[in-house]
Amino acid sequence: MMNTKNNRKYRVFKNFVMIFVPIVIIIIVLAFAYINLNINNEKSIINIKQVHNAEIVGTDAESIFNAISSDGDIISNSSELKDYIHDNSMVENSNEIKRMFSNMIINKKTYNSIRIINIDGFEEIKVNYENENSQAVQDSDLQYKGDQDYFQEGMKLNQDENYISPLDLSVNNNVIDEPKKPIIRFVIPLFNENNERKGILVLDYRAQVFLNKIENDSINTIGMKTILLNEDGYYLLSDKADRNFAFMYDNKEAVSFRQEQPDLFDRIQNNESGYFDDKINLYYFISIFPLNTYHDIHWTLVEYVPLNGLEILNNEDNRMIAVGSTILAFVFFVISLIAAWLLVQKKEASEREKLTDSIFKNSKEGIIIMDEEARIVYVNESFSKITGYSEIDVIGRKTSEFKRNEKLILLYETIQNTVNENENWEGEIIDEKKDGTTYPRYITISKVFDSKSHELINYLEVFEDLTSTKITEETINKIKNYDEITELPTQLKFEENMKELIKKFDEFALIIIEITNFNTLNDNLGKKCGVGMIKEASNRIKTFLSKEDLVGKIGREQFVIARVNSRDKLKLDHFINKLTLFLQESIEIEDKKIYLDIAIGISIFQEHSADVEKLIEFANIAKNYAIQTGGNTFVHYEKEITHSYLENLKLETHLRSALKKNELSLNYQPQVVAGTKKIIGMEALLRWNNDELGSVGPAQFIPVAEKTDLIIPIGDWVLEEAIKQNKKWLELTNRRLVVAVNLSPVQFKKADFIEVIKQLLKKYELPAELLEVEVTEGILVKNIDSIKSKLDKIKELGVKVSIDDFGTGYSSLKYLKTINFDKLKIDREFIKNYPERDNGNIAKAIITLANQNGLKVLAEGVETKEQFIFLKDNGCDEIQGYYFYKPITASEFEKILLNENN
Repeated sequence: MMNTKNNRKYRVFKNFVMIFVPIVIIIIVLAFAYINLNINNEKSIINIKQVHNAEIVGTDAESIFNAISSDGDIISNSSELKDYIHDNSMVENSNEIKRMFSNMIINKKTYNSIRIINIDGFEEIKVNYENENSQAVQDSDLQYKGDQDYFQEGMKLNQDENYISPLDLSVNNNVIDEPKKPIIRFVIPLFNENNERKGILVLDYRAQVFLNKIENDSINTIGMKTILLNEDGYYLLSDKADRNFAFMYDNKEAVSFRQEQPDLFDRIQNNESGYFDDKINLYYFISIFPLNTYHDIHWTLVEYVPLNGLEILNNEDNRMIAVGSTILAFVFFVISLIAAWLLVQKKEASEREKLTDSIFKNSKEGIIIMDEEARIVYVNESFSKITGYSEIDVIGRKTSEFKRNEKLILLYETIQNTVNENENWEGEIIDEKKDGTTYPRYITISKVFDSKSHELINYLEVFEDLTSTKITEETINKIKNYDEITELPTQLKFEENMKELIKKFDEFALIIIEITNFNTLNDNLGKKCGVGMIKEASNRIKTFLSKEDLVGKIGREQFVIARVNSRDKLKLDHFINKLTLFLQESIEIEDKKIYLDIAIGISIFQEHSADVEKLIEFANIAKNYAIQTGGNTFVHYEKEITHSYLENLKLETHLRSALKKNELSLNYQPQVVAGTKKIIGMEALLRWNNDELGSVGPAQFIPVAEKTDLIIPIGDWVLEEAIKQNKKWLELTNRRLVVAVNLSPVQFKKADFIEVIKQLLKKYELPAELLEVEVTEGILVKNIDSIKSKLDKIKELGVKVSIDDFGTGYSSLKYLKTINFDKLKIDREFIKNYPERDNGNIAKAIITLANQNGLKVLAEGVETKEQFIFLKDNGCDEIQGYYFYKPITASEFEKILLNENN
């Protein structure tokens, strides 16, 4: 007894070791592999974030220095500077230069000073930025700068060249300014009209703005730190302020990145960018140039992330892997122990003779044992459950003897003969039960020989009832091939059906129908309504089809039709028109009337392709083109459509990144008072210039933006830019000008649009009455009560509201009476042909109508003197058009305002 127990324990232990040890080894290996993979993935993510941040810094740096270069160009090309260079002895010329420098310093707030240094190295004019204001330096305080590197480099410059100095600290009289002022000097040579060198213009840029920008761009959640180095490896920006600009101090010259990280700095000197992993920190470095066209100086941006956060004990993911592996090992320890015990139990049980009987009785498959003459000697319980025959019914009989179907009897005899010849047979047949019902049955029959004499002693038949399997297969097949809601064929099944159709008919049209407003209706009205819409659309489509036509459902809201005998295009178009009108009739679901928007694309078999997949592809392209052109229409596929469709996709793709790439800008067209011709406001007009597409007109990209909802962020940007710019002009000129911004119908429907206007006015502190929003008549057609409510809320803010392009759309007196507009804008359509081909009566009528309703009137598109005089004489209040001003850039508009003020 004791020996048996010890033997059992030994076998359990042996099985346990054989199971558990390999599993533990696999767990350990996988755990370390996953930890290592996780560390590498984390490093990759860090590298991506480092590169992304560096790209932002580089872009911001270029933007900053482009702005400085632009400011330098403005000054160097100004008439004030040219007058000064021509005669610097005139006090008036000096004062004009100082005034221009002062304006530049106050407006930009990014320059420490702007100076003119003559060819002898002496400062002639210097204006400093002090205490949020400008201060011209007295002549007695001007200094000699001829010994400075930037002066000597500036004197070497030719016309149209410039020089950017290294980033260092501001020094006066050989003493570093306190508090410290990081400075970059932007030098432009000065020549007179005879191309004689007269000195240099120096813009002392407050580099702390640049450094702050780098710090702000580098704020992150991964613990990344940022360093900026000069070409000699000294710190310009670091997490320790006492290390910055050490090269400016005699007692700190040894404090440098070059001394602290010689291996990394060596890598930096030999590469423009790269990664460096010293097992302590993960570094990324890249050279930052002030301008793409200026490589005489550069700085090195170094970003690093400590790697201790990726260690097992510090990293959450790695800790989870370690803990998970430990738990998994424990679980497998228990499982292995149980499995080892079960294996011993199974082995012991297998030694018992009762095992065979137990297996037979408990098997879900039917088992039949026959003697050497193929007469049944044993059946298990599953046999009786499956067939309905009891053990008494079949014992002593051959299988074929209790079959009633002659074909089945013959089949079993054939199977028996095959087994006799080949020793076994297996396959699927349709058998019958005792009650006569048929069922699918998979049979395996084998001969059983005596282990000693090798003589045939039995036949063993094992069979399985395939009924449930077949039902499952049919269910799966139905799910795969037929739509659950409409029971129409799916695309896969439809394409199979099409192959049969092609064999019968040599002409048919393939039509794809999409319910373009399905998602909106489904989201707003609920899934139940969505299902009802699809079912009703399916039923309506089926009522239009002949018995030879095919129909299928190839998407959530898409149907496909194969319309046979469709050679006659007029008949086909007539069929589609009728189908479209029927689909667009109202659908009543839960007491709601729903209207479907439909887009249809058509391709023709043989004419466009003989391949089903290609026909579907071409019909889809035509359908998508129909959507792009406004929907609720049908389009026949043509090759030109593919090009147009792809061009629109290309336009949409570029438009999605236009804001990020700063490709959008605003032009402003002044609006003048008819009586005084004085500028009273301006309309903000959106412009887009893309590197690949060039200048894209609003008529091209605005419809695309509205269909893709890109108009929402673009519209918000236009509002903010216009408000910000008007605030700047208000402070610069003290002129209370009204800036007009067009609202898109899509933008107008945005729930928080009014709050956006309110917050932007608050952010830039612009008086609300200096903003005017323009709405077109098209917005007013649908849901006038809701529109009026929104416009009233906009006016409650103090913002002005005008109706744009009046008379071109849904002109109605009720809009003017219902909604409290401030201004009515006459569309250029009613003015452009006056007086040659238009007597101006419509324009006069609109002006009279506006005056009767107490509205100001502005005429757009005024291009001639005759048009202006006509409008003025007939009571038009304001004028906008090329006769006075074309749309111009903000800087050009600003010059006009300043000249008008002067």
